[in-house]
Amino acid sequence: MFRPAAREVVRIPSRFFSCKSEPVRAATSKKQATKEEIAGLIPAFPEIYPDFLQSPVWNRRNALKEELERQDMLERRMNIDIPEFYVGSIVAVTSSDKNLGSKDHRFVGICIRREKEGLLHQFTLRNTIENIGVEVLYDLYNPTIKKIETLKLEKRLDSDLGYLVDALPEYSTFDFHMEPQAHPAGTPIPVNELKVKLKNPPWTRRWEISSCRGIEDTWTQATPWYKRKLHKTLVNDYEKYDLIANYRTSSTKEHEIYVQAQMQK
Repeated sequence: MFRPAAREVVRIPSRFFSCKSEPVRAATSKKQATKEEIAGLIPAFPEIYPDFLQSPVWNRRNALKEELERQDMLERRMNIDIPEFYVGSIVAVTSSDKNLGSKDHRFVGICIRREKEGLLHQFTLRNTIENIGVEVLYDLYNPTIKKIETLKLEKRLDSDLGYLVDALPEYSTFDFHMEPQAHPAGTPIPVNELKVKLKNPPWTRRWEISSCRGIEDTWTQATPWYKRKLHKTLVNDYEKYDLIANYRTSSTKEHEIYVQAQMQK
């Protein structure tokens, strides 16, 4: 009786098929980053240019108004050099003041806040002078501003450093004759992970229930009366998980690409 010859089973080592998906994903993300670089897009555009973003209130978004404001903003940037700076950077602003004898006023401080969009964009500098905290609010596109200098380029853990009002003075004290520190081009922006220590209560806000990461152990310093009222207080820890609220208050990617194309003309 005829029997077919036994087939030889060829075993291929499994290492030839052990390629994981992570390198493929890395290569894909690398290709996407390359496409953005080729297109001239800035990945961190919302952080570098928060003044060019859309209003977080959808009812206030007007395409014609935003277009006219961007034209004025770009023309203003042709007359004054507005450097890159973030909340936490040390900035010096020279502005004209007709009430001064020298007609010029220079203020140095840490940027504790950047808010609003378009021509209404504002930033606040804070410094401690003779043990007194001084905060100066500037309009970024104010024509009286002559010069803006970034003395130290860095970020902080939070996007609002309003808690420096209740912090010790040494955390917001800077020399007016501070020399600028050069930042190498192409290197990532350093993040200062310093955690400040607050003064003894009372505070201007209830920092013990806030989500600020740059404050050191506020719960221990809080008074027992406020600790007992914690269950009656509105704690909004869930907001960081609210995707719909984040979508409604943030700018769209299409808007960022359109604005960058206008800026490159």
